[in-house]
Amino acid sequence: MMASFMIGEELARLGLTGAQTRLLREKDGVLVTRVQAGQAHYVLKCFRNEAYRREIGWYRALEKLRVPTPRLVAATEASLLLEDVSFGGPLRLGMEADMRDPAVGALLARWYRCLHEAGRGWLQSHPEPVYSEADDFTRETLALLEKRFALGDLPAWRLLSERFEELSALLSARCDTLTYNDFYYTNLMVARDGSSALMFDYNLLGRGCAASDLRNVTSSLSPEAAEAFLAAYGEVPPLDVALDDVTSPVMTLCAACRRETFPAWGVEALALLRDGLDGRLVRLDACLS
Repeated sequence: MMASFMIGEELARLGLTGAQTRLLREKDGVLVTRVQAGQAHYVLKCFRNEAYRREIGWYRALEKLRVPTPRLVAATEASLLLEDVSFGGPLRLGMEADMRDPAVGALLARWYRCLHEAGRGWLQSHPEPVYSEADDFTRETLALLEKRFALGDLPAWRLLSERFEELSALLSARCDTLTYNDFYYTNLMVARDGSSALMFDYNLLGRGCAASDLRNVTSSLSPEAAEAFLAAYGEVPPLDVALDDVTSPVMTLCAACRRETFPAWGVEALALLRDGLDGRLVRLDACLS
């Protein structure tokens, strides 16, 4: 009842009273609805959660930065009205098969490179705080994870704790661009003519290190598609990669702990902290020496 009321209110603000609607998804206070008004088809995204309304601002910012996005038809303070690519147009929704396609991997690299290059300048001219996964890398987080998962007896974990200030300073210096942070094919659009690809759904977009975005993408692609992605993206500073390798499992595990059901990727992050942190710290030290 509350969902239909908000959808109706937002459609009225957008001048689409009487349009046909079908709720596609309701999660974390975000309503995604398919809308038909005459012959026109849209997707309406309504945000009950005010924190998630940051996505509305990101659409406007990315447009100014000339980073490709789905076509934004209109917006209110609490909703986005987007073109529904399921009914034709130059773009199509991503498919699982795209994760194995080297051509799509190379196209994705172009979009991520565009985001990262534009994002550095944007952050320099917008000093106000924005969402960052690195905000979870705190002494409080380390203490909570240590207690919950009994990590305190691991030598590598103790070393991580001892070097917190150093690692935190490195993160602050290296998190210097806008990062997407939420790669999966369900958030992907590909040009029907094979000329481009882009990501949508910008709720987790924020300040970060480019290397973390690249890991986020390549960990979900096939080896061939990941190789094509990295070749098309270009060089990444080895220090950035090594720092991300050390710190990202902490932030990933912290995010997993906030889920109602502990996800598989949280189990993987925990395994890395227990069994793979030593080698990652060695590689980081090699980059710092």
